[in-house]
Amino acid sequence: MSLERRHREYHSLKYALGALESAIMAVQPEILIRRALKLRDSKLSISDIRGNKAELDIDNFKSIIVVGAGKGTAKMAKALCHILKGKITHGAINVPYGNKTHLDSIYITEANHPIPDEAGIEGTKKIINILKKTHKSDLVFVLISGGGSALMPFPVGGLKLEDKKKITCKMLASGASIDEINIVRKHLSLIKGGQLVRFVKRGCTIFSLILSDVIGDNIATIASGPTVPDNSTFKDAAFILQKYHIFGNKTLERSPIFTIIKKGLEGSIDDTPKPGNSIFDNVYNFLIGNNTLACNKAVESLRKNNIQVIHLGSSFNGQAIDFGKLLGRLTTDFAISSLPIAFVLGGETTVKLNKRRENGKGGRNQEAILSAAMKCRFEDRDDITIVSMGTDGIDGNSMAAGGFLTPKTLYLIQKMNINLKKYLKNHDSYTALKKINSSLISGSTGTNVNDIAIICIMKKNLESDRDDCS
Repeated sequence: MSLERRHREYHSLKYALGALESAIMAVQPEILIRRALKLRDSKLSISDIRGNKAELDIDNFKSIIVVGAGKGTAKMAKALCHILKGKITHGAINVPYGNKTHLDSIYITEANHPIPDEAGIEGTKKIINILKKTHKSDLVFVLISGGGSALMPFPVGGLKLEDKKKITCKMLASGASIDEINIVRKHLSLIKGGQLVRFVKRGCTIFSLILSDVIGDNIATIASGPTVPDNSTFKDAAFILQKYHIFGNKTLERSPIFTIIKKGLEGSIDDTPKPGNSIFDNVYNFLIGNNTLACNKAVESLRKNNIQVIHLGSSFNGQAIDFGKLLGRLTTDFAISSLPIAFVLGGETTVKLNKRRENGKGGRNQEAILSAAMKCRFEDRDDITIVSMGTDGIDGNSMAAGGFLTPKTLYLIQKMNINLKKYLKNHDSYTALKKINSSLISGSTGTNVNDIAIICIMKKNLESDRDDCS
């Protein structure tokens, strides 16, 4: 049974889900690559969403090489191969498990995300070995998308992958932002923070095509910026570890992580390459997609249905529970004359997990929906939907992409006597939403540009029937 049918065919739910579908389609990697690259004869023009442009004659290059990592990188590579029509010499990319793409000229390694594994290291070794053999006359495309940081691991000497796993898990559980996590990752890696470029032959031309999954689209943060000069330092990494009380742990202080950070602070380990370093002279970083593109498409979809839309931007962060309260507040105090109306919000929140007891299944988008449910007071005749989802189709450790809230959701919460506070406290939002038929399950979308939330408020229904609310 369709979601709309389960929830009494609310028009608001139908339009919100349609807008989400349009948003996801707009940021599919193949579409973004085809928009960014145009080939006419041997002339290749490249452009990005910030207005940067470049033109190349691909016949001037001895080899064209493709490397990269991320959730959307397989589709990016496939589209690039189609555009360049057999011109790609060879390459290697790392993608999440379950990838079904096959490319004749590019080796594909499947690896784990968000916690890196040995397969990721092996795939990164293939990438490094390819880059070490480049010549000045080569053209290298680096394809970067969300998840690239975990999918392209290469720990600094003396550090085991298990050590990086532990620190990543601790930071994820602490509620650290992706920017903070990536600053630490950069200083425990030989790849991140512009260091991938160190493996490429000087004079070689490098174009990074980047799909953003971070708020603000800082390319130094996306996948930890493997081809981008890095302003962060070992001092910044140490501060973040102290901020979240990770550095004070005696076990960690005896670990190689502490040793590496300490050596970095003392200057006995080279920091990441900074702006102005000559290794970046022939490196061009082009941003080809982001959350704003997706949100704009959602706005367009809603307006086509004669709904007034307010786009509140793509910079929402903080705790998921607080974001949910905001979503709930936005549904109140609208005169009938102002309806229908919708809000579109983008960004990415965090969840601070319990350290001393077991956590359930769920994710930031589902927690936001439960939090909104605690704030909302819908009437029977209301036609209102709140939906929030991760654009990659994955929300936390659950099967769901996110969740949604309608008046029927609230009715079922009351009817089934569901204790929302308990589920939020246990970070078990997936279980709660599944019980009330309000999970949003899309499967992997093949892209990743943060999260999107939509509130859609239609005019009140003239009739209300609770008989089908089971």
